[in-house]
Amino acid sequence: MKILAGLIVLFVVVALVVGPQLFYVVDETEVAILTRFGEVKTTIVNPGLNVKTPFVEKVTYYEKRLLVFDAPSEPMLTKDKKRLIIDVYARGKIISPQLFRESVFTEARAASRAIDIISSELRLEIAKDNQIEIIAETREEIMNRVRDNVAPKLEDFGIELVDLRIKRADFPATIAESVYARMQAERTRIADRERAEGAERDAEVRAEVDRLAAIIKAEAERDAQITRGEGEAASIKIFAEALQQDPEFYAFQRSLEAYRTFLTGNTTTLVLPADSELFQFLQTPAGIRGPGSTGESN
Repeated sequence: MKILAGLIVLFVVVALVVGPQLFYVVDETEVAILTRFGEVKTTIVNPGLNVKTPFVEKVTYYEKRLLVFDAPSEPMLTKDKKRLIIDVYARGKIISPQLFRESVFTEARAASRAIDIISSELRLEIAKDNQIEIIAETREEIMNRVRDNVAPKLEDFGIELVDLRIKRADFPATIAESVYARMQAERTRIADRERAEGAERDAEVRAEVDRLAAIIKAEAERDAQITRGEGEAASIKIFAEALQQDPEFYAFQRSLEAYRTFLTGNTTTLVLPADSELFQFLQTPAGIRGPGSTGESN
């Protein structure tokens, strides 16, 4: 029994020591390279359990998914000798594990080399454009040029460049405040100009409305005067026609109106000549005054 137990223990120890050296697993997110004494024997891209020669062959794993190369932000000079803080990142994929192992060996070293290449190419492209052009217009063009220049160099490492982006392109902190102040002043100037144009337009509209109102009022007054004149002319014509039909009756009516005016007023005494036409309808029908009549009426 002791011998059997010893054999079991020995088998377990050998399995624990030899097992990891005999079997290896390739995950679906990885690609593996099998080497023998440093020489590449095969590349395994399919996931699963595999067998190798213990203590002789070695397995190196690399990422099958996209690698991210995030370059640190750094100031770069533009064509007009001004500085911009550029932050860029790229994504790549290992398409040749053997070439990748021979050129950079590790993913960390690959990221370092890729970032150096991207930063160098980006610095060259930034120097071709002015600061304001990069901020407002040419960022996309610069990104495309850098990607076209970097892609062949990364292929030498067995890496395919999938994407490259400029995350931000900002002014340095030392000049950002002055730039923002100039931008604010420019926006204030534009706002003041638009307010002035609006006030000018408002004055023009109000003046036009006042002019039209004056014209309408003048025309209305003119039409009123014409209508009033026509009414007075019609009234005079009617009076004239009435006078022609019966002049004595017209004179009698006008005399009654005169009586009503001065008899109902504040006048208490009225002195008129005896032969005044105003008294002709107060006299006898023959127009003969009685004895003792005077020219004073109370």
